[in-house]
Amino acid sequence: MALEQHILRIEEKLQQLLKKLQQLQSENVSLRETLQMKDNELIMKQQQIDELDNKLHLARIAVAAQGTPGDKEDDEEFKKEMRNKINEYIREIDRCIALLNI
Repeated sequence: MALEQHILRIEEKLQQLLKKLQQLQSENVSLRETLQMKDNELIMKQQQIDELDNKLHLARIAVAAQGTPGDKEDDEEFKKEMRNKINEYIREIDRCIALLNI
């Protein structure tokens, strides 16, 4: 009789463990879904930040291009930015021309 009771207790504990396993598995799935949603939100927010940074950069260029009086440092920074941007465009044009020549 003691052996049967011991077996019953083991079966009960096994059932409890199986229930706990199922609960943890469903919680894991839920947490993974939440993590995926947060990752997607983070990607969208980063894209928004990149777009706003680009708009801010363009706005700064537009203000500087209007010739509004500013600090000499700002003018030098603008010239440097414009020089870098023009060089970037030239490199891109050169790559396109090289592709056309193939």
